[in-house]
Parts: sequence; structure tokens; C-alpha cells
Amino acid sequence: MSDNNILVEQKAAMGSHTTQIATQNNYHGLTPKEACDLAMQMFHDNFPKLQEAAREIAEERVSELMSKIADKMGEKQLTDMTPFGDPDVQYVMYEAQKNYARFGTQDMLSNLSELIVNRVQYNHEKICLKVAIDKAIEIVPMLTAEQLDTLSLLFLFSRTKNTKIHNLDELKRFLDEISVVFKKADLSSFSYLNMLGCLELYLYDPVEKCAESYNFKEKDVKKICPEIIKQTAGDYSTSYIGTILAIVNAELKLNKKFDPSFWIY
Repeated sequence: MSDNNILVEQKAAMGSHTTQIATQNNYHGLTPKEACDLAMQMFHDNFPKLQEAAREIAEERVSELMSKIADKMGEKQLTDMTPFGDPDVQYVMYEAQKNYARFGTQDMLSNLSELIVNRVQYNHEKICLKVAIDKAIEIVPMLTAEQLDTLSLLFLFSRTKNTKIHNLDELKRFLDEISVVFKKADLSSFSYLNMLGCLELYLYDPVEKCAESYNFKEKDVKKICPEIIKQTAGDYSTSYIGTILAIVNAELKLNKKFDPSFWIY
């Protein structure tokens, strides 16, 4: 199908308006801002008409979201804007716009913009990674900052290894840093996170995992491991969806980069 043809997906339920997602625009050669301006137009075309005051707030919020996305794509030096012409990308973009128009929190701004940029960046990756990001975009408005911190803790200690750790002192500094950054993690939310598809069964003890990963004695690791990290022990780790959410949250709070395609393939 050529870029000038129109592919339209309509989703409607009884009593609801119809969402039209179309690829009638040619996204070749666009800047991130130009691509985001077209996505902003999609929001105008599809979002229900509101009273004047509410409409202004919604439009301000979505404009803020699209500006943030454009800025992040510029920072990552993304130049291929053709994913904006993908109906699936347009659909999840619109879902992100709707949710930010409704709630407008700073945490949601950071998380949704990062997830959308990831979806654009990894549009040519395998379907599993793309679907995981799509689902994360749908789910993130349902999560609190504390629940995202829980996912990041689970991911960091069940899925990753810090290659800069060579002795117990370095491990202690790392554990202390992580425990402070994610100190508000909601460790009572496992059932809720599991219900949303963010977790998968995985027998896991962070003390045992650290001892094995860094070749230290378990009793020595136990002495230096903060309580909040010990309390993540249990029957779960992050699913593909949870891993995406955990990575985005960890990147924002630790200023470190993770390649999701390493864990999701």
C-alpha cells in the first residue's frame, strides 16, 4: 500500500463515538515536532467535544504531552517519523492523549511521553516488544508512582546485574542508593499488579539473587541489604509489560538507560 492511500480503523461501542485512525499523511522527512503536530490534529479530530473551559484544559494538556514527546525524540536523535503513519502507533498515541487530557499529572506526562517515544523508536522490532509497549501505554494511567517503584525494584533485582560491583562495599552503596530512590514502593500491590498483567510467576529472593550474581556469601549480603529490598522476595517478577513499565520508571529516576529488547524478544 502506498503512503498516499488511506487505511482507516473504526472502533465503536453502543453509545460511544467512533475513533478514526488513518494513515493519509506522509510522514517521510518530517521533524519530530511536525509529526507531533499531525498527531495533535488526530486528537482534535477524535476527542469528544467538551464545554469551553474543559476543552481548553484538555487541549493544553495534550499540547504539553506532544511537546514533551517531540523534545524526547530530539534528544534521542530519532529521525524516522514513519511510525507515526502506522495505525497501531496512531491508536496508542490517541489513547495516551486521551488519558493525559483527563488526568494531566506530571508523573503521567513523564511516563506516557517516554513510552510513546519507545513505541516510535522500536516500531521495527519484533511484535512482542511492540505489543508490550502498547499494553504498557494502556496500563500506566492505572498505576501509582509507588506501584511503578515496586515494578522497578522487582526488575532491577530479579532481571539485572550491575557490572560495576566487585566487592561488598560497592554492593552496599548500590543497594542503599536503590532503596532510597524507590523507598515509597507499594509492596502490598502485588495482587493488583498481577491482575493488570504486570507480573509473572518467578520464585525470587533478592538476597540469594545478589549473592549468586556477585559471588558473595548469602549471609554477608543479608547483613547489608535494606529491608525494602528484602521484602520484594516472593513468587513474582516482572512480565513483559511490567518490564517495560519498570524500565521507563527506572530510567527516569536513576538517569540510566536500559535496552528493553534485551529482555523482550
